Formats: sequence, structure tokens, C-alpha cells
Amino acid sequence: MAEKRIAPAGNRGRNNGDVSNYRPSDLLLGKLDRVHPRGDGRWTACCPAHGDRSPSLSIREQADGTLLVHCFAGCPAASVLESVGLTLSDLFPDNAAERSPMRPGERWVPRDVLAAVAREALVALIAAETVAKGEALSAEDRKRLRKAALVLRNAAREVGHAC
Repeated sequence: MAEKRIAPAGNRGRNNGDVSNYRPSDLLLGKLDRVHPRGDGRWTACCPAHGDRSPSLSIREQADGTLLVHCFAGCPAASVLESVGLTLSDLFPDNAAERSPMRPGERWVPRDVLAAVAREALVALIAAETVAKGEALSAEDRKRLRKAALVLRNAAREVGHAC
């Protein structure tokens, strides 16, 4: 069973403390000292991993909600997060598995197209074998199969095949 994470004190009350709709920045920033905004989606704070006196921790939120964390004193991101009770997975939004690996305007490399086709074809094969045995696919399996179909169609489009 997945452990339910609790939202930071400043965000409790919405969704009964459930953080499934919260951005990673909502989780991290409330646990840091001397947080200062440095522009859109950027902050500095004292690093909890080494007892900072002045902010040496840089936090940046990407367009997809993923957080980048850098301590200029050299503390690893995992140590920074561990100091406040979080893990590296907390830097990624809950929908990370659904995000496209491609940036807008970025093109696939043929090697990556083949790797994606091989991976998604395996997903389709496993689903087909499950159905052939007379077993029903779970809702989660059907969702993953839809994602596989989407990735395969995108890969085909990328190499010039009209779907």
C-alpha cells in the first residue's frame, strides 16, 4: 500500500491533507528556512543538510512541475531532501509517468524511436497474452496500454508515417 504524504502546514485543509494535486514546490518550500523568491518558479533558501547561515540552496521549478535542487556548498540533492523528510521522488509531480520525454520542438533520434517501439510493443504483447488467457485487463493495465498505443503512434509520426 502506498504511503500517504501529508501536505505542508500552509497547504493543509485542501483535500484533507492529500498531496496528490500539489506541486513538488508546495511540499519542499514549506520545510525550508529563509525562502526567498528569485523570479518565476525560482527560490533560494538555507540548505538544511549543512546548517546554512545564509541561503546557498537554489530551487527551480520546471514547466512540468519538476523541481531542480542545487546546494552551492556541495550537498547532494538526496541529502537536502532527506534532511526535511522527503525523497528524490518528491521532486517530480504525480503525473510524471504521463509526461512526454520530449521538449516542445524536439525531435526523436532514430535509436530512441526503436527503443520506444520495442518497449511499447512488449506492453502490447503482455496485454494480448493476458486477454488470450481469458483474463480481463485492469483499469490500470488498460490505461498503460492506451499510453503504449499513443507512444507507438507518435513514434510512427516521428519517422514520417501518417497514422
